[in-house]
Amino acid sequence: MVKTYQDAVQAIITKQEELKAAKKALRDIESDLPMELEDLMISFKDLQKQVKAAKEDHIKSLLSDNTDYVELREKIQELKEEEADGRVQLFTLIQNATREHQSDLDETVLVEGAPCRLQTQRDLAVYLNGKVLK
Repeated sequence: MVKTYQDAVQAIITKQEELKAAKKALRDIESDLPMELEDLMISFKDLQKQVKAAKEDHIKSLLSDNTDYVELREKIQELKEEEADGRVQLFTLIQNATREHQSDLDETVLVEGAPCRLQTQRDLAVYLNGKVLK
């Protein structure tokens, strides 16, 4: 039974150390590979490099030969920027609303006839040595 924060933290640290040692032992066992598997892995990496190079060549040819492709890429970039601007505006509105009401936001808004629920909440997080405990 845990009596204090110190006891709870000590128990967590002990289990983290045991877990780390067990994972290391597992990795050591898994890293002892048969030769056939090592050869397959090398071949697989080589094939991945070939596929990546072929895909890059294909994209380069599309960029130079296909105007529709270039226009779509530019449109996608513009839409991403507009979406990011919209997010900034939404976050600003929400920040101002939560400041005024000193509470979390929970509203339903209609967008093109469909309800969308908009919520904010303050998360409680516990940190141990700068890492979040989940």
